[in-house]
Amino acid sequence: MTRALENGAIADPARAKTGFRNNDPITRFVVVLVMGLMLVYILLPVFWMIKSSFQTSLEVQAIPPIWLPETWSLDAYFDAGLLIPLWRYMFNSIVVSVVSAVITTAIAATGAYVLARYRFPGAMLILGMILATQLIPAITRVFPVYFLVQDLQLLNTYAGLILAYVGFSLPFAILLLRGYFQTSSPPELEEAAMIDGCTHFGAFWRVILPISLPGLAAVTIFSFLNSWNDFLWASLLLSSGAMKTVQVGIGDFASEGGGVQYINAFMAACVIATIPALILFFFVQRWLVSGLTAGAVKG
Repeated sequence: MTRALENGAIADPARAKTGFRNNDPITRFVVVLVMGLMLVYILLPVFWMIKSSFQTSLEVQAIPPIWLPETWSLDAYFDAGLLIPLWRYMFNSIVVSVVSAVITTAIAATGAYVLARYRFPGAMLILGMILATQLIPAITRVFPVYFLVQDLQLLNTYAGLILAYVGFSLPFAILLLRGYFQTSSPPELEEAAMIDGCTHFGAFWRVILPISLPGLAAVTIFSFLNSWNDFLWASLLLSSGAMKTVQVGIGDFASEGGGVQYINAFMAACVIATIPALILFFFVQRWLVSGLTAGAVKG
């Protein structure tokens, strides 16, 4: 009995402490059931959106629901482009999101590098202020941001919306990249580069940035998605029909009754609106995961 205890509970104190057994069929069944329910909860709206884009409006609104199209058709995708200027909205969103992401990444990289490498009076105060901006609800910034953009005469312009998006994405981007530079970019690399004749900026540009691509990719995709998925600020700062982003354009289409009468076209527009973000995520997902995990180790 003593030997059995030594080979069992005492040999595996972690298992004895938690009481968890990987081979327990009941535990495995509960885990699989919970994960399955979570997947259904998350993926059911996506499935409903995609299948509805291939159905007619009558099939989408049928009761009981029709889970698969009786006749697969691409008519809804063509109708979406005819009912609303969808491709113009897509172009607006791409321009605003890409430019915002590039500017945010460039500013955040330089700011985070300074905060990660140099110690100067007020550095911790700056970090505290950056962190404090993340605690302020977005709705409380509506009037200050709107009147600022209005005073700059940038309403209904790409520049005004880009300015707002860069300001909203910068705090998180700086905090993430600062942690990434501290954990994944040792100062010895810069010292070696400066011994070879590089300046501080040259070492940053030629050494630090190339090895920090995962962190930069994480910040870029975060900033892009933050701009691409936004509805609140785009609806406030852009009132001209030609300047609307895809989120605002689809929202207006639904509020005007098109989302009910042409619900299949509405779903098709939603599917089209997700494609750029999915393509971007597909190409940078490896860097995104490594950049987020490395930047979260130390902040």
